[in-house]
Amino acid sequence: MAGLGLSAVAGWQLGRTSQNEPILNLEQQRLQRRSAALEEKLLEGTATSEEQMQLLKLRLASGNDVGAIALLEPLSDQNPTKWSLRLLLADLLLQQNDSAGAEREIRQVLNINPIQPQALQDYARLQLKLGNEQAVIEQINAAAVAAAGRPEALSIGLLQADLQQRQGLTAEAEATYSNLIGTHPTDPRPFLALALLKQTQGQIPAAKQLLQRAKLYSTPVAGTVLDQIAASWSVGAVRQQAPSGDGADLVNKDPEALGGDGNELAGRS
Repeated sequence: MAGLGLSAVAGWQLGRTSQNEPILNLEQQRLQRRSAALEEKLLEGTATSEEQMQLLKLRLASGNDVGAIALLEPLSDQNPTKWSLRLLLADLLLQQNDSAGAEREIRQVLNINPIQPQALQDYARLQLKLGNEQAVIEQINAAAVAAAGRPEALSIGLLQADLQQRQGLTAEAEATYSNLIGTHPTDPRPFLALALLKQTQGQIPAAKQLLQRAKLYSTPVAGTVLDQIAASWSVGAVRQQAPSGDGADLVNKDPEALGGDGNELAGRS
């Protein structure tokens, strides 16, 4: 009976698979037909901008990056203010190992808007990969000055502080984060960034305080994640102070030595 039961289950599963396959094939065929129709309209020169965007998505979904690049080049020129198109083009060119082409596209965005945060981030990533750290620093510092008092200032300031940390300028990075907290007191990002910096310095209590402040301005889901991060930092601090691997020899220690009230690891308030 057991063997019969297993056979029945296996047969049911196989039946489900075979039943689903036609559905998947039909959907695939529908997409292929749609793609073929759009490709024909593109060749005829009658494809609208919206249809070209649909075709772009289909080419990307099918893994046709070369075809996507060929479509993005004219689309980016036709829509110079849609920076996301040109940055996508830059990303695809970089994946094709065309660093010069990627830099050209990113610079075109920055020529139109020198403080576009995503373009600056992509530019920094590319230039650091190429070893041009000084060029990145100069560009980001100039952008930070230009963005003062504007919505882009926060994103650019966070990028600037990241670069300062990369250079080993910890005090400058901390000052940048503190300034961002002062100018953006209800945004959790500078609190979290400064908390991470404090954690790397071993200042766990200060880091946890900053996480709690970040939590005040975060969504409930993000707040739960921040609580988990804080708890992991507490456990890490205990393990570092304990000669044994599980921290058991710290159970009777003074709670103040753990940087807390001694109840965090037990889950008590």
